[in-house]
Amino acid sequence: MSQPTMIQVLGPTGVGKSAVAVAVALAIGGEVISADSMQVYRDFNIGTGKLKPEEMAGVPHHLIDCLEDCSQFNAAKFLREAHACALDISARGAVPIVCGGTALYLSAMIRGIFPESAPRRVSRERLKRIGRRRGLDFLWRLLDAHDPEYARKVGHRDAVRIIRGLEIYYNQGLPPTEIFKKSVTPFAGCRFFRFGLYRDREELYCRIERRVDAMVQSGLIDEVSSLRGRYPPDCPPFSSLGYKEAGLFLDGKISLEEAVDLIKRNSRRFAKRQLSWFRQERDIHWFHADRIDGILEFLEGEKPW
Repeated sequence: MSQPTMIQVLGPTGVGKSAVAVAVALAIGGEVISADSMQVYRDFNIGTGKLKPEEMAGVPHHLIDCLEDCSQFNAAKFLREAHACALDISARGAVPIVCGGTALYLSAMIRGIFPESAPRRVSRERLKRIGRRRGLDFLWRLLDAHDPEYARKVGHRDAVRIIRGLEIYYNQGLPPTEIFKKSVTPFAGCRFFRFGLYRDREELYCRIERRVDAMVQSGLIDEVSSLRGRYPPDCPPFSSLGYKEAGLFLDGKISLEEAVDLIKRNSRRFAKRQLSWFRQERDIHWFHADRIDGILEFLEGEKPW
């Protein structure tokens, strides 16, 4: 079976990726593959921003609600599952449209991930403990000492990628930048069309704040409270944006108003980090999030099918 042509719809949180992906899918006969590291978990709905069935407008969506336990979902699993979905979608004569903001997943589809074979000498948990004791900036300086290029790319606040970078270095014996050159991907040979969505900063931040308010009004706190009674505290979504801050409120550590303000602030910071990451990728075509017609015109001009 030949490799399918792939479309990616990406951008920062709150920019409107899901609606654009649905509109493009309706226009060209596509199906959506989610590239969101938290939407794979069943029952974690409001805080992850999952579309409601009516918002999907009849467009099939994949890699949402596919994990019923708290197992770790990572880039390797995403590549395997997304590739199987893409082949299946293409075989039905539809177009695979990957939509999400997990930059690592989107980049790994094209650039791949490296096969880990060396025995682990330093665990991720140990690095997290060091971070809690010495601070995230201490870990970033360690990463910068071994791989300044990767450290600049991930930035000072991205705890997940800072720890992952150090984990790679200490266990593989090479800087992440060098290791990534050995990467492989099942999507090798695919033709990718990558569309990045943007809005003016003030508009994006207003959308983020309205989105957070809507999540709270839709029952985010009740959702987190209910999920805490059904899933262990180390379930990955509980440490993600929205759920973590709601948990602080439920634990009595901050007020509801403080929790909402914290979600908004952290969401703005997350959007900024996402944009910084995406802006470094030179193969992305950028469109204002309201210019769906521009994306369709671009595809028509390229005639990829």
